[in-house]
Amino acid sequence: MNRVRAWLMRFGGLFGKQQRDRELAAEIESHLQLHIDENLRAGMSPEDARRQALIHLGGVEQTKESYRDQRTLPWLETLAQDIRFGLRMLRKSPSLTFALIFSLALGIGVNAAVFSIVNGFLLRPLPVSHPAQIVVLSSHQQGDTLGITSFSYPDLVDFRNQGASVFSDVFAWKLWIAGLSAGGRADQIYASCVTGNYFSALGLKPALGRFFFPGEGEQTGVAANIVLSYAYWQRRFGGDAGVIGKTVRLDGESATIVGVAPKGFQGTFSLLTMDAYFPMSVVAKEQQNENLFTDRGLRQITAMARLKPGVSLAAARAAVNVIADRLATQYADADKGNSVRVLPETLARPTPELGSIMPVVAGLFLILAAMVLLLVCMNVAGVLMARATVRRREMAVRAALGAGRGRLVRQMMTEAILVAALGGAAGVILGAWASGSLGSLLPHSSVPITFDFHFDWRVAAYSFALVFFAGGVAGLWPALRSARTNLGEVLHEGGRSDSAGTGRHRARSVLVAMQVAGSLMLLIVAALFVRSLKRAESMYLGFDPRHVAYVVTNPYEAGYNEARAKELGRELEDRVRALPGVESVSLSYNAPMSVFSDGSRVFFEGRSLGPGQQPPMIMFNLAEPAYFDTMRVPIVRGRSFTQADNESSVPVAIVNQTMADQFWPGENPVGKRFSVDTAPKKFIEIVGVCTKGIYNTAGEDAQPFFYLPLAQSWNPISTIEVRSSAPLEPLLVQMQQEVRDLSPDVPILDAETMEQCLGGLNGFFIFRLGALLAGLMGFIALALAVVGVYGVIAFATAQRTNEIGIRMALGANPRDILKLVLRQGIGIVSVGVAAGLIGGWALARAMGRFAAGPSNPGPFILGGAALFLACVALLACWIPARRAMRVDPMVALRHE
Repeated sequence: MNRVRAWLMRFGGLFGKQQRDRELAAEIESHLQLHIDENLRAGMSPEDARRQALIHLGGVEQTKESYRDQRTLPWLETLAQDIRFGLRMLRKSPSLTFALIFSLALGIGVNAAVFSIVNGFLLRPLPVSHPAQIVVLSSHQQGDTLGITSFSYPDLVDFRNQGASVFSDVFAWKLWIAGLSAGGRADQIYASCVTGNYFSALGLKPALGRFFFPGEGEQTGVAANIVLSYAYWQRRFGGDAGVIGKTVRLDGESATIVGVAPKGFQGTFSLLTMDAYFPMSVVAKEQQNENLFTDRGLRQITAMARLKPGVSLAAARAAVNVIADRLATQYADADKGNSVRVLPETLARPTPELGSIMPVVAGLFLILAAMVLLLVCMNVAGVLMARATVRRREMAVRAALGAGRGRLVRQMMTEAILVAALGGAAGVILGAWASGSLGSLLPHSSVPITFDFHFDWRVAAYSFALVFFAGGVAGLWPALRSARTNLGEVLHEGGRSDSAGTGRHRARSVLVAMQVAGSLMLLIVAALFVRSLKRAESMYLGFDPRHVAYVVTNPYEAGYNEARAKELGRELEDRVRALPGVESVSLSYNAPMSVFSDGSRVFFEGRSLGPGQQPPMIMFNLAEPAYFDTMRVPIVRGRSFTQADNESSVPVAIVNQTMADQFWPGENPVGKRFSVDTAPKKFIEIVGVCTKGIYNTAGEDAQPFFYLPLAQSWNPISTIEVRSSAPLEPLLVQMQQEVRDLSPDVPILDAETMEQCLGGLNGFFIFRLGALLAGLMGFIALALAVVGVYGVIAFATAQRTNEIGIRMALGANPRDILKLVLRQGIGIVSVGVAAGLIGGWALARAMGRFAAGPSNPGPFILGGAALFLACVALLACWIPARRAMRVDPMVALRHE
């Protein structure tokens, strides 16, 4: 009986559905005939009268029979029909179409530009054979506060020999700055000193000549061979094939060019373009590196390896841990407490110590860019939803003539994806222009910095995926709502007033509230980045950068010995001191936050190291007595250097306050002694304490630092600092001319003002770039929120024109109409601001660890951003409200 009852109910439902379809079809035909009769009375032909009647009922150009016929058409043919119809609909409203395309172009362009930066930094592989097999071996010594990740050469050899089960080869490189003279001209070049198996391990083939042989240059006392980079070969030697076998001068000594690297290979340091490649023996020629091949404590080279085919990272890490433990036991003096990590090459850029931070920072900016695109999609969805309300009659007639719900959804989605495709094409062009323009933002620098953000297949694929994402997100909700249109309701409504219903009002309001919330979140993040920049720029640097310029030279690259280089420095100092406007002149090894820095392991007198401990690595500088006056570094205890602190006197040092507090807490460090690893038995007495400062990069944590007298130590790199009351740019030109007059063959490595240096990569550039990107995305988000709020209030007001006319005819005054319209806008903005405050606080706390200062955005940023957005959004509400106040009641009552 149950089964019979079920069959009867099914047949009854089917009969009822057929009956409803017949009634609906009759009603459609009745309305259609009315419009046909009106068109015939207007003088149209019967064919034109029927066509216009169909268009009036909803733009339907197919009959019920044509819809049924489409069910048998090939899928591609129906898709082509959808595309043609979608393009016709877009052409019918060019202004609206342009606004949608422009919005999507902004969203997709921002995402494409940000992704191209991330791709250039982290994703684009090295142009070598099987780049996924290349890994970096990152060393970390227990107690090391500087994040040194370099290897010693003896450890490298042990890993090469003992890691044969997981690595097909282990190799290394070290950044080197040298002077190359050829054809009567000297160049300063940036090079990589590499092990003999460097090129063979990378799987490269020379463009000309040969590469180094395995083991070549991995011992002292051998003549240097040079492999030029392809770009430097073209630039310096004009692509002359006869350069192979040519003898040049490398740091004043003879060297032979033996090969040219392939085109496109720029080395394994992601931020710099290498000009040449030298054997590792070039490093060992310097006095402080003469034990490079035997001293396990001399950690100066970056180790890399190639995984054997089929070997996973986990297996390589397990093998490396065993080797590191074995070496720590076997060579406890140097390797005790040393650990080694295995990192994919892309995750060790630009250096292993920053490799764990860069993906997180890149992910943060990708999320911010994705939020911008999501706001754009909400904006477009709101417009499409409003447009779908106008096209309800069309969708209803299509459904009555045989179009299924899926067919209607596909048509609307096709139109949305067409808009997204056009916006995506414009966005890719905009993103390519934006990423290419980043090169103009790079600070002045003598260093050959490489920022390769060109579009490749990864960026193209990412942009292509964004198009479908934007089309789907922006079009799906309006399409689903349109497909649920009830024809009977549409025909009975007659088109008067807002036929959308409260549900559609609510949907559009929710979209706009989400836009306001997302925009507020981005504004809060942008404010946090700007605050980070301001705090970085206002932090105490430990010196006064104003009115200071410096020039860096390296007489060693011209073949000068120590005595001749010191004499050149003294003569140059006397000449510069005589220039107009010069107040103070000094010589040092390096200027603060420049590209040159050095560190040493420090042994404290009377202190023994605990089990597994290594002496701390501390950065230092070599300076003349006048350095502290020129750079205005305050001495807070003890004394500064004097001319009596020379080669024949007791070795002395000045430490900063951080070093004093860390190693002699609560004590007076003056009179304490320590030694460095280059001379562990030669103790250095502390004679003064200076203020803490910034030495390497802006935003760095306070770190210990010390100064040694330049007269008691020597380094081939020499920096002359000048404090002047005269304009610095002309002074820099004069200083460089003095160098050329004294010694034309000495290369000038760098010449800039201290404020230019602070604007560089080691200074505030990264902070400024982050603030610029975040601020740009915040501005776009604000504009989208304002447009969204204005659009929904203006549309809702226009749909309620008839209602407003009735209210005014019944005695409502303009102030009542203003309250009526503003009430809806205030509600939307309030909900959006409340949600945005919560989301912005959470997002700011999550990313605050990467900004200078505390992670809490604070009430000032939260309240200020919320108040600013609320005021701008309410202004957008006031414009359509003011327009509604001026509506003529008679015009409003006749509004259709």
